[in-house]
Amino acid sequence: MIGVFDSGSGGVTILEALHKQLPKQDFLYLGDHANAPYGHRSNQQIVDLTRKGVDALMQRGCTLVVLACNTAAAVALRSLQQTWLLDNYPDRRILGVLVPMVEAITEVPWSQEHPGSHKKRPLNVTLFATKKTIESNAYGEEIKKRANHINLTAKACPGLVDAIEGGAGYAPIAGLVSGYVSEILSSRPDAAVLGCTHFPLIKRHFEAALGDKIALYSQPEIVARALIDYLERHPEFTASPNETGRVTLLTSGDPKDVTAANQYLPPHLQTFIKLST
Repeated sequence: MIGVFDSGSGGVTILEALHKQLPKQDFLYLGDHANAPYGHRSNQQIVDLTRKGVDALMQRGCTLVVLACNTAAAVALRSLQQTWLLDNYPDRRILGVLVPMVEAITEVPWSQEHPGSHKKRPLNVTLFATKKTIESNAYGEEIKKRANHINLTAKACPGLVDAIEGGAGYAPIAGLVSGYVSEILSSRPDAAVLGCTHFPLIKRHFEAALGDKIALYSQPEIVARALIDYLERHPEFTASPNETGRVTLLTSGDPKDVTAANQYLPPHLQTFIKLST
């Protein structure tokens, strides 16, 4: 069984894409709605909350967990992989959403940490993300290692995750997105990155604000393709014969409150169950 962890409902975008690609695989999703959003929290809080969430998924039988939260992946993934996981679940794995996105943007494998050819045309790329993801500079550092022809501009989107989780309507969401996009258009971006898994839920608003001349990188399909590739190289984490494609959604918060964001979620992925302690 594969686990998917996020600070709230945004990771459902990743879960949906994964399940489409792996229909026979059982998935267990955990949204830490009781502590969302993570964007304003300290690094240590994010590490502690992410560790607690991953542990809950692994205690329930997940052999591999995908951190479907850019903030958690940027701040907590490396330390969890290098210390906590080895001490507690050495035969299991934690993956994040940042690696597949960096590979897609740079067109350079993760293992290749050297600048791309200087002959390539400079590209201006804008990253839309939470304040904490941007402060980590994880995207900036990893992209520069692999493709120094890419100029990355980061744009924090305060309040957007809260609006999505709170079930804000079309007009407020569109207004927020339009405002953030208008602030970066002067940099003449060639491409934009939705660096928060909540943002694909409102992808149409970004598309409308950016126009059709700016390429848009969105995580769900990119992460799903990367996981397929990983499982081909590590078949021990693929579905066991007794798995049936079951998808279960857990929340650390009140399931009734989580339904506020349901207007943005697929109908078959709207029913959350309270995480038992």
